[in-house]
Amino acid sequence: MNEEMLQELEEKIRQIFEENFELIRAEGGHSITDFLKEEAFNQILCYLRKNRALIERITEAEVKLTLAGQKTPGAGRSYAIEGVVDIIREGEDVWMYDLKTHERSAIEANKEFYREQLNVYAFIWKNLMGRALDDTAIISTALPDKLKSAMRAGDQEAVVHSMVDWEPVIPLGYSEEEVEAMIDRFGQIVDRIEDHHFAPPPVDRLFEKESSGGQAFAVRTCRNCDVRFSCSAFREYVTSSDSRNVGFRRYFDDYGTDFEPEDYIEGNLAEIEE
Repeated sequence: MNEEMLQELEEKIRQIFEENFELIRAEGGHSITDFLKEEAFNQILCYLRKNRALIERITEAEVKLTLAGQKTPGAGRSYAIEGVVDIIREGEDVWMYDLKTHERSAIEANKEFYREQLNVYAFIWKNLMGRALDDTAIISTALPDKLKSAMRAGDQEAVVHSMVDWEPVIPLGYSEEEVEAMIDRFGQIVDRIEDHHFAPPPVDRLFEKESSGGQAFAVRTCRNCDVRFSCSAFREYVTSSDSRNVGFRRYFDDYGTDFEPEDYIEGNLAEIEE
């Protein structure tokens, strides 16, 4: 892909971005500041420019993998597994990639969690295609803080350096033993759901970090759970971890991690300045 083709592609992406933005705003009744909107588009462009070579090697994008006829290890219930991934073939090697909007640091600190998810997809791939993968990896689409700061400041030299330093691809490896163990745990979860075992973990578990330097269970898991507002353990976690006794306000204001608070603040400050 030459520079002219890349320019045409970026213009097309801008058109699609604007169309999707208007559609989402019309359907959801929500909007964002122009600052945040431009931040979102710049993230897409940076991702394209940084991963251009990788994107051109992708042989199958947004591949939906479905494997039916699985049996739970306990009650022997039938269930199916689905996943959507990107596949790259290079010679005899086959890599499976999964895109995440999470920051690289968060992924690095919780590799086991992400590896388990890809292990499930790897199991589907092996059973559908009759061969194992050679490796798996996560692609972090979140821009590094240094790159975002350089872009906001209009410092092109710093932008170039930050783009060079940015490494969004995080290899996770592949292990047949890990895959089999993960599928067994997956089946156990299916049995628990079907048996209506929905009890939340004890609040102490919510404070535990998944690994050294990693996020607490409540941050990594609970904040992405839609039923956290009805969860007694999460409510106790929020109130007991707030030393200023504003736990209930935080509890009701916690809408997950769609965008970072500083982005929201800077976006509104920019709007005020204009």
